[in-house]
Amino acid sequence: MGKIKNWARSEFGSGYTWFDKAFMIGMLLLQVIVFIISPDSVLGIVAGISGVISVVLCAKGKISFYFIGFVQTISYLILAWQNVFYGEVIENIFYLVTMVWGIFVWKKNSQIDEDGSAYVEAKKFTPLQWVLSIVGTAIATLGVGYLLTLMGSHQAYTDAATNVLAIFAQILMVRRYREQWIWWFVIDVLCLKMWIVAGNMYMVAMYIAWIINCIYGWYNWTKLNRKRQG
Repeated sequence: MGKIKNWARSEFGSGYTWFDKAFMIGMLLLQVIVFIISPDSVLGIVAGISGVISVVLCAKGKISFYFIGFVQTISYLILAWQNVFYGEVIENIFYLVTMVWGIFVWKKNSQIDEDGSAYVEAKKFTPLQWVLSIVGTAIATLGVGYLLTLMGSHQAYTDAATNVLAIFAQILMVRRYREQWIWWFVIDVLCLKMWIVAGNMYMVAMYIAWIINCIYGWYNWTKLNRKRQG
C-alpha cells in the first residue's frame, strides 16, 4: 500500500506548478461548457474528459497518462466506428497495443525529481531523423488514403493523414521523442476538421484542448530534454 501511495504522490501530487493546475482546470472547463451548450452522449463525455486529463499528463511526462489513456482510447474508438472513420478505428486499436509497450519503456526510463515528482527522460531528433520522418509519413499518407477511398471511408485522405501521422507520433511518444508534439499538432488540426464536419461539438472541444496541449507539451518536453542532457 505504501508503494502505491508513493507512486500516486509522485504522479499526481508533486511537480505541478500553479500554471499546470490552472491549465488542467481550464481544459476540463472547456469540456463542461461545450456539454452544457451542446449535450452529447455519455461516451462522448467520457472520451472528452479522459482525453484532456491523459494528454496533460503526457505533456508533463507522467506515466499515469497511459492508464487514463486506455479509457479515452476505447471510448474514442467506439465513437470513430459510429461515425464511419475507419482509419481512426485502426489507429486506436494500434494505440491500445503500443500503450502496453509504452508503460514498460517509460517505466525503464523514468526519474524522480528532487521534489519527489516522477518524469520520463525525453530525447530529441537529429536533422536526418527530421528528413526521414517527413518523407516517410508523406508517402504513407498517400498510400493509405487511396486504400481508404476503395473502402468507402468518409474524408479518406484526411482520415489517412491522421491515421499515418498518429501511428508515427505514437511511436515517437513511446520512444520518448520531444518531436511527437509537432506530429500531434498536425493530427489534432486534421481531426478537428473531421469532427466539425461530423457535427460532434464535444469532440471538437476535445481537439481544441489537445491543440493547445501540443504547445504546452512541446514546452515541457523541451525542459525534460534539457534536464536529461544536463
